[in-house]
Amino acid sequence: MQKNTIKNLLRLNDEPYTYVDEMTSHNILIDNCNEFMETLVKFYNEWSDFETDIKLPLKQVFVNNNDIAGDYRLMPCSIESMHLKFVKIIGTNEEQRKVKDKISVGKALLIDYFDNYAYAVFDVCAFSSFRTAAISVLALHCSNISLEKVGIIGTGRIGFYTAFILYKWHNIKSFTVCDTNEKNYQNFVALCKHYMPDVTIEHKQKESLLNNSEAVFLATTASESLLNVSNSKHIRFISSVGADADNLSEIDASLLNSHRLITDSFQSTCLGDMKKWNLNTRSDTIPTELKHFILEKYQENLKVLFISTGIAVQDALICKFIYDKMNAVDHNI
Repeated sequence: MQKNTIKNLLRLNDEPYTYVDEMTSHNILIDNCNEFMETLVKFYNEWSDFETDIKLPLKQVFVNNNDIAGDYRLMPCSIESMHLKFVKIIGTNEEQRKVKDKISVGKALLIDYFDNYAYAVFDVCAFSSFRTAAISVLALHCSNISLEKVGIIGTGRIGFYTAFILYKWHNIKSFTVCDTNEKNYQNFVALCKHYMPDVTIEHKQKESLLNNSEAVFLATTASESLLNVSNSKHIRFISSVGADADNLSEIDASLLNSHRLITDSFQSTCLGDMKKWNLNTRSDTIPTELKHFILEKYQENLKVLFISTGIAVQDALICKFIYDKMNAVDHNI
């Protein structure tokens, strides 16, 4: 009996899907940076209109046993009015036995609204890094703080995308950076020369960067806090996105005394620094979700501490954006 005959008898119909590799995501987001940022702004401004439509289960984090470093995470969501169903399975590749020099691994799926099959499969590293940078810059944008001196601590993928979005969307052309990893710094410089040839980059030690910055973006793998009220109380905007696991830390709790705490979602309080601070049991410090902060009026002399560990809604939006661009589909949300 022929293979196709058996297949027909078993009714094993194929499930058509598009595979989106890392460089495809990267190129689309680089080429359409400002449009994606405006899409993100529009969504957050209209979040309340989607509130009853959005299903956002808590991110599930599975920590490895037997002294194996890293974890893997399950991140689902759906937005009914957009006919958008999504799930991401992302791993923290600290062991790097087979996949080298790539900390974020895994796949994300856009799921057909009616038939529930995966119609698009994405590599996760590039788009996850870009959306992490994007949500940081969006928080700055929503803070209505005009800045000239910007510091970036951590010059990996997220650090580069942060600089690129600030350059393209906010026309910032000067950055002070800090990174103890020389390879990451050299890669950052090479990428900036290619994509932002008119940008000025200064490489300084952390304390010098902090003393001379009005805004600081952190995207590190630090295990102990880097910023505290002693070295950073003068900084008007701080974004921390690197401490997205319980063994990582970027911010000391003392900064809660000088800055207003904003987060992308209350889900982010379940990991990293905010989990260490036990915010869920404290009444003196209640973070404001970005979707509410964005609707507030400008507050003079406001100092903002923004912390994100990522949520699936951001991933779903960016994957839909990439897929629509690949297929020349108008996306209005």
